[in-house]
Amino acid sequence: MKLIFATCAVLFAFGAHAIERKPLAEVDINALAVETQRVTSTNESIDFAWWITPEFWEATFRQNPNVPEAQVEQILGILGDDFVLAVVQADISPFGDFRFFDKKTVMDALKVEVVRADGSVLEVSHTEPSNPDLRIMLDQLRPILAQAMGNLGENFYFFPLAMSDADGDQILSAHAAGQLRVSLKRGETTTVFEIETPLDSLFVPRTCPNGKRAHVSWTYCPWSGEKLTK
Repeated sequence: MKLIFATCAVLFAFGAHAIERKPLAEVDINALAVETQRVTSTNESIDFAWWITPEFWEATFRQNPNVPEAQVEQILGILGDDFVLAVVQADISPFGDFRFFDKKTVMDALKVEVVRADGSVLEVSHTEPSNPDLRIMLDQLRPILAQAMGNLGENFYFFPLAMSDADGDQILSAHAAGQLRVSLKRGETTTVFEIETPLDSLFVPRTCPNGKRAHVSWTYCPWSGEKLTK
């Protein structure tokens, strides 16, 4: 595994700063959600984490013709630059009944870290929303998710993430090299989810010379070793 990782590190140098970003009005919201969601499930349990970036919020509201521009600006003002982590955990009975963890249990066992491009690791605090408007907005998401995902969606908990360092600089961007690492603990078992950045869905698609899709982070095509020029 270490050898594979080292090989990938050589082939896939992060050069997203030179690649064209997609306008948020053109971002595929479903693709962005898939990139930022992680789930592991068995017959006995399920752990699900969703890193909701500011770009997801803005793309979602910008692309909804039923939301007036003034309301979009108001919503984005409440959200600010906050990153939000949505988590749901449950045990599953032999008869298929979901026994969802309460919020305190999830929060106490949750660990969030940022792995920066230089390899340094920073732990990120996850707390209750301090902004009451943000708290109300996040609470309103639960019935929406319930409509789409049933009881699973209704039992998501939302944690704003403190994504700035002591100098006020953002420690992770969806457009730059890095990683969000989410650890969910249940008993003696810990599930670790890793979400790599930059997020491919936020950029204009690229292709290798052989016509296969090239991830935004790649400098070289992994099939031929050819350098990607755009």
